[in-house]
Amino acid sequence: MKRILVIVALVGLAIAAQAQLLWKVSGGNLSRPSYILGTYHFAPSSMMDKIPGMQQAIDGCDIVVGEIKQDEMTSTEAQMAMAQAMMAPADSTLDKLYSPEDYAIVEGVFDKYFGTMGVKLSQMNMFKPGAISLQMQALQAVKYFPNFDATNLIDLAVQRRANDAGRPSEGLESVQEQIDLLLNTPLAEQAKGLLEACKKDDLFAVQSSALAEAYLAQDLNKIEEVITDTSIGGDDAQAMDALIYDRNRDWVVKLVKLMPERAALVCVGAGHLPGQQGLLQLLRDRGYTVEPMQ
Repeated sequence: MKRILVIVALVGLAIAAQAQLLWKVSGGNLSRPSYILGTYHFAPSSMMDKIPGMQQAIDGCDIVVGEIKQDEMTSTEAQMAMAQAMMAPADSTLDKLYSPEDYAIVEGVFDKYFGTMGVKLSQMNMFKPGAISLQMQALQAVKYFPNFDATNLIDLAVQRRANDAGRPSEGLESVQEQIDLLLNTPLAEQAKGLLEACKKDDLFAVQSSALAEAYLAQDLNKIEEVITDTSIGGDDAQAMDALIYDRNRDWVVKLVKLMPERAALVCVGAGHLPGQQGLLQLLRDRGYTVEPMQ
């Protein structure tokens, strides 16, 4: 799971300058265009103003649609549900899921990210492997943003600005659906994914650089190539379907129902955009014109 999560998150590293991250959807049964923005879930809100056409999209929409609705994402109930879902059963803590040899592999990579903070893996044994993956992913991302502020990231900022302009928010998924996707898969699968990711930690750095270069070149085909790279798990059809493609197919059904009624600004992880199974192509398959904002 962490393999794909890292890829999905990192496709937004070059978000600051890429017009191709904001797309206009028109034609078909739409009387007014809608827009799709590829986001990076750890990117600061300041990046929003560097995306060409961003304000035009906010001004032109009736509703902003995120993966999760803003007030649900930030609610106390959601935070409590997430915290509870991160905890492993007493008989399935990290030290029980791994052999001593495999535990040492995970511990070595964990120390790479958390060692300077004085946090040891032994202090995190009560967390599910998926929770460890998410925390490591966050630290990998934070190093790109020295002024990182978890309360002021682009996903929420787009919704807030649209809300301030009188546009309501909706979500494509519920908080519980995302919790189930990230933290409620079988623990054995989570443990295997975390271990494999730790074994290939150095490779992810190379691949993230390739993704950044692809974004600078505005080359969505290259982004898809990196995402589907077999050396980092791109051939894991089950994981790719669960985290990207199945969700794309579900989302496009919802968007096709919504957009004729209300012009939407849709904000989702940029990894959901490219490819034959990406949101952009799925909308084209439905008869819409999808083109980058200039």
